[in-house]
Amino acid sequence: MTQDFGKAIKHASICMTTAMDNYAKQFGLTGNQMSIIDFIGTREVLQREIEAEFGIQRSTTTVTLQRMEKAGLITRTAVAGDTRQKVVRLTSKASRLCEAVAAYIGGQQQAMTSAFSEAEQATFFKMLTAFTQLNQGDAHA
Repeated sequence: MTQDFGKAIKHASICMTTAMDNYAKQFGLTGNQMSIIDFIGTREVLQREIEAEFGIQRSTTTVTLQRMEKAGLITRTAVAGDTRQKVVRLTSKASRLCEAVAAYIGGQQQAMTSAFSEAEQATFFKMLTAFTQLNQGDAHA
């Protein structure tokens, strides 16, 4: 039986996103906002670091961060000498959510790592890397 890897990856991604969004709703967040809060944590980051971490375009990141700023979750300030670059920090409101966000994300990670051996996990990442490279046009590089 031939497996449709693309369809399986897409389905898994949709299920993961839906579950995360459902969990995030209780805090008035989206799953993406939860991920950004977890990424920032107690430090300050540049907007471009968020773009790189999540593989999202500058315009999408800007809109997401503007919504988070409006909701009182983050602050953004221009970097001295380069007003195009923004430093992003969590507000106290978002900082209070860090523990619940980290617990959810950590729980998801733990569920996956406990379900599969290290060899199976390595194979999984090898396949995902190959699939990513194939779809970025890097497979023949």
